[in-house]
Amino acid sequence: MNAAERTEKSNRKIEHTQEIVKILYASSTGPLVISIIVAAILIYMLRDVTSPASLVIWSSLFLVVYLLRKALAMAYHRNPEKNAYPEKWLNRFRWITAFCGAAWGLSGVLLFPPDIANQAFLTIALAGVCGGAIIVYAIDKVTAYAFTGSVMFLALPGYFLDGENFSMAIALMLVLFVDYVLIAGFKSAKSLHESIQLRLDANKSREAINALAQRQKLHIEHTPLAVIEWDTNFLVTSWNHAAEQMFGYPLEYVMNQHISFIVPQSSRHIVEEACNKLLGGSGGNHVRHENITQSGVIMYCEWFNTVLKNAEGNIVGIASLIQDETAYKKAQDEIQRLAYYDALTNLPNRRLLLDRLGRTLAASARSKSHGCIMFIDLDNFKTLNDTKGHAVGDLLLKEVANRLQKLVRGSDTVARIGGDEFVLVLEDLAKSHDQAIDASQVVADKVIQEINKSFRLGHYDHHCSPSIGICLFTGQNTNVDEILKRADTAMYQAKKAGRNKYRFFDESMQPQLDFQAQLKIELQAALERLQFTLNFQPQVNQFSEVVGAEVLLRWVHPEYGMVSPGEFIPLAEESGLIIPIGNWVLQQACQILKQWELLGHTRDLKLSVNVSALQLSQPDFVSQVRQALSHSQCRPDRLKLELTESLVIQNIDDIITKMSQLKEIGVSLSLDDFGIGYSSLSILTRLPLDELKIDQSFVHNLLSDQLNSAVIIQTIIAMGENLGLKIIAEGVETKEQVEFLKQAGCTNYQGYLFGRPMDMDNFESMLPRQQA
Repeated sequence: MNAAERTEKSNRKIEHTQEIVKILYASSTGPLVISIIVAAILIYMLRDVTSPASLVIWSSLFLVVYLLRKALAMAYHRNPEKNAYPEKWLNRFRWITAFCGAAWGLSGVLLFPPDIANQAFLTIALAGVCGGAIIVYAIDKVTAYAFTGSVMFLALPGYFLDGENFSMAIALMLVLFVDYVLIAGFKSAKSLHESIQLRLDANKSREAINALAQRQKLHIEHTPLAVIEWDTNFLVTSWNHAAEQMFGYPLEYVMNQHISFIVPQSSRHIVEEACNKLLGGSGGNHVRHENITQSGVIMYCEWFNTVLKNAEGNIVGIASLIQDETAYKKAQDEIQRLAYYDALTNLPNRRLLLDRLGRTLAASARSKSHGCIMFIDLDNFKTLNDTKGHAVGDLLLKEVANRLQKLVRGSDTVARIGGDEFVLVLEDLAKSHDQAIDASQVVADKVIQEINKSFRLGHYDHHCSPSIGICLFTGQNTNVDEILKRADTAMYQAKKAGRNKYRFFDESMQPQLDFQAQLKIELQAALERLQFTLNFQPQVNQFSEVVGAEVLLRWVHPEYGMVSPGEFIPLAEESGLIIPIGNWVLQQACQILKQWELLGHTRDLKLSVNVSALQLSQPDFVSQVRQALSHSQCRPDRLKLELTESLVIQNIDDIITKMSQLKEIGVSLSLDDFGIGYSSLSILTRLPLDELKIDQSFVHNLLSDQLNSAVIIQTIIAMGENLGLKIIAEGVETKEQVEFLKQAGCTNYQGYLFGRPMDMDNFESMLPRQQA
């Protein structure tokens, strides 16, 4: 038996004892009165055969004992803590009962008559007293034995001392009578004990049920869930406080109302179906649907329903727990929206576009009807973003989205797939290919006209133009990615044609697409197969002395030969391969610098390495530079990293942090193509630069557009001098350009005049001649 069971058993015993004590003390007044009456009759009958002294002594003892018993009973009933110590009160009762029995037993000593008749009367009195006491005290054997034992112990000796056969016989009959009554009384008491225990168990069960009911009531009243019960006619029978708070209706209004008053028409079929399943014996279910409050607000709730049955097992109603999931539903809808819609314009994003385009292609294949996809790119959007900021750029994107949506049918799709790129999917244009072309041209013209209209972006008027690539489809033998790629290719043809135009994809573009796709595949293996090589273009000072070189990546393909960087660099950036390729170039440059340190004429040369936007955005970029320097053991001050102006502006704080870390290592930093971007002087002063590189377009235009280009170059040089930066000009091809740059204060140059990109052997072989 474990501790819990022992505690339970002890508690049950205490409770049982409390009930016995209550019964014993409750019967104190009746026996007292009867005992006094019997005692008075006995004294009266024996007055002539017993001395007055004995009568006085016995009656006095009798009254004292029974008055003490009465006092004990009164003390018990008046004590508020009597139930706390039932054993103590039971023992007291047993002792006073024993004294009462002793008082009666002394009658056989002090009042024992000499004649047989009175002896018989005394015996009858004692037998009656013992029989009555046994009936009252049999519930507690100790009390019953204490009373009868005291009587027998003190009364019987008088009978036997008398010596008469009659006296001894009557004494023996008294004993037998008492024993018989004791046996009968204890059997009767056993049933009483069982009755007491059953009553206690019933009380405990009733208390447990009441406590459970009370807890359930409190739970229902204080639960945040609405709890509603309704009968089989769907009339409300119970409505808790949370239901009042949730739906706004008070209890007195809703009782016996049909449940439909909180269910809008659009959701009633859901409720009816759920209720019919419940009443049909499904046992329970849960449904989600809209509900309506007293104020007319639509909310989204989850209902947990179960049937209510009576004792016979018949369904008498339904109980429902209702949880308000409006906020959760809105969050889920928002997650769904963010997964499939562009957060800025609320247009379908790439994921949803691909899904819809796939469905459109399938429908087009079934109906044999032509559709088209238009790939739209906003011309010079980056310029707006860089000059006016992303907030203004976002305004333009939202306005363009609004205008595009107004131009197409409801069945068509307008999507934004990133940056300033939009896609229109126009389905079911025409059965004929020529008619589909005409319909596409009409829409494309409308798009151009609409986007050419002025945009009011805050306090700024902006004029914009689109480049549009169009690809027709009928769904056969074409997948979604291929359609998008074709439209994208046509869009770039529109840009090459001068922008603000549209171009249709035609099969003449397909070889170029196939070539690019093949290059993209083979580009992945080019690094492993060592197909990349480095070229070097000299950088010289004002004395035409080589002070360094720019590292230029080349791809020597085993089948196609030399692949133009203009072809494979965009593919590398698109695929992410520019990161491992860029790291390889960085490692090779550091190893070459270490080799040059060992030769006198190359010891002080610097190497400039271009860094791509994707490469610089990597969190471990600075670590990659450290690793390359550490592995090669070259001097960090001989390595120069070239960053484009537009790249630096994109994420200025992160870029400054990385540039500062690179400066701490000792690496030099150059801002490439300076002048064609839109960085402000305030941004430029924040950058830890060593050098500004004048873009070649300004150098080329010195002769054709001398005034403007000259002013820009002079401004860049003056800005660099004021900031303590070195200046280098790229694209220098004539002596006239060099003379102008020297007079303007630029002392470092790079261009065909001093050498085209060449391999390392040719570059190193020219050094002695150049130095001489």
